[in-house]
Amino acid sequence: MRELIEKIIRKIINKIKDKINKRKLFALCVLYLVIMLVMVSREMMTGAGIFVTFPVDTVENGRLVTVTGEVFRIDETEEYQTLYLKRVGISDGRQNIQERYFLAYVKGNHSFALGNKIKASGSLEFFENERNPGAFSRKKYYRTQGIPACIWAEEAELVNRNTDLFRERLRLLRKRWSETVLQILGEKKGGILNAMLLGDKQKMDAEIKEQYQLNGIAHILAISGLHLSFVGLGFYRFVRRTSGSYLAGGLAGITFLLLYIAMIGCTVSAVRAVIMFCMQVGADMTGRVNDRLTAYTLAMAGVIWWRPLAFLDAGFQLSFGAVGAVLFLYPIIASEKNAFGKLAESLRVSVCIELLTVPVILHHYYELPTWSVLLNLIVIPLMSLVLLLGFLGGMGLMLIRPAGIGMLYGCGYILDFFELLCKGMEYLPGRRLTTGRPGTAGIILYYMILAIVVFWYRKQKEVCEEVKDVHFMPGTGLRLILLAAGIFALVMNCPAFRHTGLEITFLDVGQGDCAFVRTEGGRTCLIDGGSSDTKKVGRYQIEPFLKCRGVRRLDYVFVSHGDMDHINGLEELLERQQEGIAIACMVLPERKLWDGKLEQLYELATSNGIRVVTIQKGQEISWEDVTLTCLEPCAERFEKASGEISGNAASMVLELQYGELKVLFTGDVEGEGEEILTEDMKEDCTVLKVAHHGSRNSTSEAFLKKSEPMLAIISAGRENRYGHPHAETMERLTVEGCSILNTAECGAITLRQTGKEVANLRIIQYNRFYEKFE
Repeated sequence: MRELIEKIIRKIINKIKDKINKRKLFALCVLYLVIMLVMVSREMMTGAGIFVTFPVDTVENGRLVTVTGEVFRIDETEEYQTLYLKRVGISDGRQNIQERYFLAYVKGNHSFALGNKIKASGSLEFFENERNPGAFSRKKYYRTQGIPACIWAEEAELVNRNTDLFRERLRLLRKRWSETVLQILGEKKGGILNAMLLGDKQKMDAEIKEQYQLNGIAHILAISGLHLSFVGLGFYRFVRRTSGSYLAGGLAGITFLLLYIAMIGCTVSAVRAVIMFCMQVGADMTGRVNDRLTAYTLAMAGVIWWRPLAFLDAGFQLSFGAVGAVLFLYPIIASEKNAFGKLAESLRVSVCIELLTVPVILHHYYELPTWSVLLNLIVIPLMSLVLLLGFLGGMGLMLIRPAGIGMLYGCGYILDFFELLCKGMEYLPGRRLTTGRPGTAGIILYYMILAIVVFWYRKQKEVCEEVKDVHFMPGTGLRLILLAAGIFALVMNCPAFRHTGLEITFLDVGQGDCAFVRTEGGRTCLIDGGSSDTKKVGRYQIEPFLKCRGVRRLDYVFVSHGDMDHINGLEELLERQQEGIAIACMVLPERKLWDGKLEQLYELATSNGIRVVTIQKGQEISWEDVTLTCLEPCAERFEKASGEISGNAASMVLELQYGELKVLFTGDVEGEGEEILTEDMKEDCTVLKVAHHGSRNSTSEAFLKKSEPMLAIISAGRENRYGHPHAETMERLTVEGCSILNTAECGAITLRQTGKEVANLRIIQYNRFYEKFE
């Protein structure tokens, strides 16, 4: 019977392959990919079309809607459940809309199962796009998965109890498995192992995750091709050797892999791995040679057909980039005779992957872990052992519990070793190269040079093989120089090395203040950094922006006063000196003007080894042709005027001058402080950072007549509870003839001056570059 089934399958596959020429199939796949990429790129450029817009986009944000859909994934926390819905109907009282996917956050824990149809009501919420360069875009992340929006619901009603019993049992198995691992290994190591084996990152330690990212081994935390190849090929080879049948092994391997993916969830890496695995096993089952290039192309086409915008995702680019490096780069430098064996082979593979994916890593993460190639030589082989012990341990818990616990403890010891390696990397020099996001021209030039080097090397190797002298490869030195030139072109096209003139960026930190300054010579400073309505603004807004701009170290950080919406982000930067942005010097107002918050900030800075200085009225700092002068406050003047030294009135006011350009940073100055500033001002300014987020108590008519700004920039949160900017302030600015920009409307606002004339000033509103996602 088995032989008959094998013959039938072989005949079917052989007939299909005989009908379709391999080259024609490859050409069709490439043509399909090109068409898809052109279509998607066109849609992304124009900002409209089937790949970007969704039917629900016609409903206004915040409108009360009722959503009905079938649950296909459930994520749980202590406070709420995240329900992923498909075949969704949305009603807003005026129209009924059909969507393919949707997201519902439901408070509390409900006994919903996969396949259930639920109904929930809540305010429609579109995912936010990033407001600053380098920040994470929830909108882009979810829309690449086909999810346009979400609702927050207090309750959800069960409409239909139809349950996908098979997938629900797999989900419950995954949940029980995850809980058991956490009980045995604890939340720290158990959370990491669950992320590696089950794709469950709910309990993963954030500090360990960041350590893995900084050292270039974060890929082991995701369910990648490495995991799936280990699962599928391992089971396939075991059954094949046990049964002696390629057919039995192939069917068992494919079935087991599909079950595993059904349990952990379908991702881009999973789809790629499944397609390529099926092609490999199918070739073994039919006695054919597996053409990995065709399998690779089919996998890419399959993923883009499944998720048209997936190619914009870092996971897609890194997954296919790594496999592409093994397929295209590694074979031409592989050597049959090697004294170091597997170690040299692994090093070659790591170098090939690094060469092909460096631009992708820099584009998405802005920095390169310089020791990651060597670290992966240790981690990846041990990762196979972690996966083996983890799977056997999980299954052993159901059969022989002590044996399963022992294997999980073995995983824990290896994870301890990984953590030790990461901490050891902190003491190595230059463990991170922060370059910022490279320009498109640099990326294209790099890949062109890499293609030339590869093509040249391949042709030269073919010639040498014909004369049977593979050890003599003329032109090796020139190729290495050309490759180094490509790397140099890529790196020098990054913001850390490519900046001209003066750059000033007013970040969108919500209801708060933060401004970044970089001179033509590369000197950097930050003026304030905080928010009252954006959580972890330092880690998730300020720090990513600085890394995206290629900043690894700030020369100065100026603090205008002690309000939390000006300093809480700076506190985060101070606490993250090892992982984040280094600070050389912090500048505070005179000591007499400090309140309790500034005292705490001083203690935090000094405890982290950061130099703290004070600046008084009239003192200045000069870099090249840029001068930063402190205009206010003066403690003695305050004491003479009222005897009191208060918060906003005593804000530090700085004036930046570069040629004809004068920019005034006013903090939250108001009342008596603004009156003193108005009296002492001698010259007008070009750009005014409006004080106190546009409050009616600041930016008086007298001050505006004295300063005469051409451009007013307001830093305020969208729909903030204070009503900033106030109508009175906006009216005063309008009467004065100022152009007005607000971070709440524009996102980050960047001023670039390439010459000393104001006419050369260029103003960039960040959200204009992302209108295609609006």
